Amino acid sequence: MIERTVASLRLTQTSETIRVLLRDFEENASDWLWETDAERNLKHASARFAEVARRPAASIRGDFLAFIAGEDDTIRKVRKNTGDPYEPLRLKFEMQRPFRDIVVPANMDGEQRWWSLTGKPITDQAGVFIGYRGVGSDVTAMHQSRERIAYLARHDTLTDLANRTEFNNALGQLLADGSRSGAALLCLDLDQFKAINDSYGHGLGDSVLRAVAHRIRSAIRDRDIAARLGGDEFSIVLPSNNEFDATAVAERVIDRIARPFKFDGVTVEIGVSIGIALAPHDGETSEELYKNADLALYRAKDAGRGTWRLFDREMDRHLQERRSLQRDIKRALLSEQLFVEYQPFVALDTHKITGLESLVRWHHPERGIIAPDEFIEIAEQSGHIGTITAFVLAESLAVAAQLPANVSIAVNLSPLHLREAWLFDQLSGIIERSKIDPGRIEFEVTESAVLETEGRTLENLHRLRELGCRIAIDDFGTGYSSLATLRGFPFDRLKIDRSFIVDLERRENDAPIVKAIIELSRTLGLRVTAEGVETARHADILRAYQCHDGQGFLFSPPLPKRDVLEWFECDNTAHGMAPGQVGSAI
Repeated sequence: MIERTVASLRLTQTSETIRVLLRDFEENASDWLWETDAERNLKHASARFAEVARRPAASIRGDFLAFIAGEDDTIRKVRKNTGDPYEPLRLKFEMQRPFRDIVVPANMDGEQRWWSLTGKPITDQAGVFIGYRGVGSDVTAMHQSRERIAYLARHDTLTDLANRTEFNNALGQLLADGSRSGAALLCLDLDQFKAINDSYGHGLGDSVLRAVAHRIRSAIRDRDIAARLGGDEFSIVLPSNNEFDATAVAERVIDRIARPFKFDGVTVEIGVSIGIALAPHDGETSEELYKNADLALYRAKDAGRGTWRLFDREMDRHLQERRSLQRDIKRALLSEQLFVEYQPFVALDTHKITGLESLVRWHHPERGIIAPDEFIEIAEQSGHIGTITAFVLAESLAVAAQLPANVSIAVNLSPLHLREAWLFDQLSGIIERSKIDPGRIEFEVTESAVLETEGRTLENLHRLRELGCRIAIDDFGTGYSSLATLRGFPFDRLKIDRSFIVDLERRENDAPIVKAIIELSRTLGLRVTAEGVETARHADILRAYQCHDGQGFLFSPPLPKRDVLEWFECDNTAHGMAPGQVGSAI
C-alpha cells in the first residue's frame, strides 16, 4: 500500500512537472499544443491555442478538421473530395499514424491562415487508442512567401503576364488534351517600339510595355492566356480554334494598343501586328504553331503593320462574310453608310407619342440594308461600337431638336462600350454640343449588360444619370437575378421583352408574368414599356394591366427621319401613323 501511495505521489508530481513545462513552452514559444479524443474531437484547448484561433478556449471544440476549415457554428465532418487540402492529415488520423509538419489552410475569423501540424497517437495503459496530441505553428508568412516565389517563377516581372515557360506549358497542355475545340495562337509584335526606346529611353519603354500588357489583358477573356515572351514580343493563346473568335480578339488588341499613351506629359503612339495560327489545322505541336504564327506575323507586317493575318486559312462563306463586314465597318463610318430609324413609344391611355427609340441601320453598297443583329456584334468585337454609338446619339439629338420638348429619345448602349472609361466623356460631350435637355435622353441597357460586366459599367450609368439622363433596362425578363438588378441600380424605365407579349393572347402563363412585372415596376416607380405590341388585343390587355407605354408594329415600324418629322408636323398621336406590317422590329 505504501509503495502504491508513493508511486501515485510520484506520478502526480511528474504530471505537475509536465504541465509546468508545457505551460512554460507555450508562454515562451510561438507554437501551441493541441489534443483530441479518439473521435478526433478537440479537448483541453490551451490559452495559446485560443489566442491563435481568435476565440475563447471554451468555444474550441468539435471535429479538429472541421474546426480548422472554419465550420465553427455547424460543426461537421470535412467531406472527402478530389483535391482536398486536408486529405493527407485525414489519412494519418484514420490510420492512427504519427505525422510531422503537415501544412493545411486554416480559416480563423474569416481570414485564411496556414498551419503546420505535428502529432502522434496516444494510448492508455492497456494500449487502446485514446486520441492525438501534437504541436501547431502558424506558417502563413512562409507559405505566402513561397507562393510569391512560385508566382514570380511563372510570370514576367515587368508586366505581370505569364512568362515564356508558363505560356509554353499552357499551350502544350491545350494541345496534349486533344480537345475538339483546339487552340488559337496569336503572336504579337509592337510596331515602332525600338524608336520609343531610342528616343525616350528604356524607362519610358518599360512604362509602355506595362501599359500595353494592361490593354492586352483588358481585350481578352478570362479563359484566354496572355504572355510576354521577351522584349516587345507578346503572345495570346485561346482555348478554341474558332477563326472568328481569334480574329475578333486580334481586332480588339490592335484597336486598344493603337490609342495614344500618355506618360508625364509625353504622348506615345504605337501599333501592333498579329499573326494567328490555329490548332490542329495549322500545326499539332507548339513548335509548328509558333512557326506558322510567326509566318503570319511577317505577312501582317508586310501588309502595312497595325493589322493581323491568319496562316494560310480557307474560310467558308459565313466566315468570309463576317471578315468582310469587319473590314467594311470602318469604310461605312467614313462614307456615311450608316443611318438611323426611329420607332415610337406610345402612351396606351392617350395614344400620344412619348418617345422614340433610335435604331441604327447599315446601307451597304453591295449587300443593301444590313440589320443590327448582323453587324453590332462584329462592331463590338472589332472595337468600333463606341464610334457607332456616338454617331447614333448625335443623329438622334439632331432629330430631337426638331421635335416637341416632351418627346424623349432613347439610344441603346452596348455592354462592351459600357466598360470603357472614356464613355461618359464621349457621350456627355455630344449632349452638351447638341443643347438638348439631358432629361429628354434615355439610354437603354440590357439586363445582362449590368450583370455580366465589370464595376465601371455601373459607374458610367450613374454618371449619365447624374448628368440628368434617364436609364432604361431593356429586354427585361430574359436575364438573371432580375429583382437584384432592379434593386442594385435606380432605373427610370423598364421594357418588357417582346417574347412575353407576342403570345399574350394565347399562352396562359405569359399574362400573369406580364401583369406581375408591371405591378412590380409601378411599385418601384418605374415607367413600363411593353415591346412587340402587334395587335389591338395586346394593347387592350396591357392597358387593363396599367402598362404605361407600348412599342410595336401595331403603332408603327421603325421610320426614317424624314417620315418622323413629317408626321410630327401633322399629328402627335399614334392614330396619325400608318401601322406597318406586323413583324419583328429590330
